[in-house]
Amino acid sequence: MKTYDYLKQESEDVIDFIQENYTIQEQRRLLNSKDNDAIESLYERLFNEDCVTGNGSGSYTFNILQAEQNLVGNWTLLQAAIEELSPEFDMLKEGPEACDVLIRIYLLSEAIEEAVTKLRKN
Repeated sequence: MKTYDYLKQESEDVIDFIQENYTIQEQRRLLNSKDNDAIESLYERLFNEDCVTGNGSGSYTFNILQAEQNLVGNWTLLQAAIEELSPEFDMLKEGPEACDVLIRIYLLSEAIEEAVTKLRKN
């Protein structure tokens, strides 16, 4: 089984979100922005977006088994997310979907940066 690549998938989700929810003019403004306001606005918008982080509903996958599969091989990433975002987080009590969401929130800024960089190149 191949380890799930959270950053790659989340970056692709960010790209899909931008392309589906931003007009061409808004996309240009976002990609050409020299200040961080547009990026911060995108971050705030995506933080609770189920199709990117799953934080709105508490699940990205809407499937416990899929969330468990995503976590396989990503324990170090989960540990880093817990340490930075929620040291009191109890992964056994919260379950795999909450762990999956926590990782996505942890990687959101990096995923946005990667997505915007990729879109600028296109």
